[in-house]
Amino acid sequence: MPALQSRAGAEQGTTGELLRLLAGFTALGSGLTFFALAADALLASGGILNVVLGVLTGLWAAALTLWGILALRGLSGRSRGSALLAAAVPAVLPGAAAVVLGVLAWGALLAPAGSRSFNLTLASALVLVLLQLGCHGALRRRAGRSEAGTRLSPGRLLTGLFLSAVLVAGITTPGLAASTAGDNAVPHGEHGVAPLPAEHPDH
Repeated sequence: MPALQSRAGAEQGTTGELLRLLAGFTALGSGLTFFALAADALLASGGILNVVLGVLTGLWAAALTLWGILALRGLSGRSRGSALLAAAVPAVLPGAAAVVLGVLAWGALLAPAGSRSFNLTLASALVLVLLQLGCHGALRRRAGRSEAGTRLSPGRLLTGLFLSAVLVAGITTPGLAASTAGDNAVPHGEHGVAPLPAEHPDH
């Protein structure tokens, strides 16, 4: 029986570590997506309101990015600042999800008929926030169990890192491509290509 309990605790610890990795990558993807939304707001012609929205969205994106880095490094509670961030970001996530869902629904369903559109960047941000909320909820349920100190084996660590990165990239990339930053990005394959010399008019 002790051996079975030890094995169960190790499996729970492994799952907790994988959830932490996924939450960290999801926070990084959310941060990038919200940075794109902040840029969209700052570049839009809407006066001071868009500037305020852009600044607030950018600050939220920075908080998510920093939280993701701390989570991946396992430093989310080792200092006063990181502990405050670790408590603040999960607390704000439900409100952020509600705001993003409301803006997305307004633009796609409730806006005047001539200006309705589905914002893929907002949709990507919503999916990432919901995924991060799911990770936080699962980690919170596992808190206090006998899994402290359990670490992933190198093979499982690399597999978890790879799968988490692929999942988050698959959600984040379309959202970034649909943003203003994506519209102005250099098309794939054209980086480093020298322009062709113009022909002289007398040749």
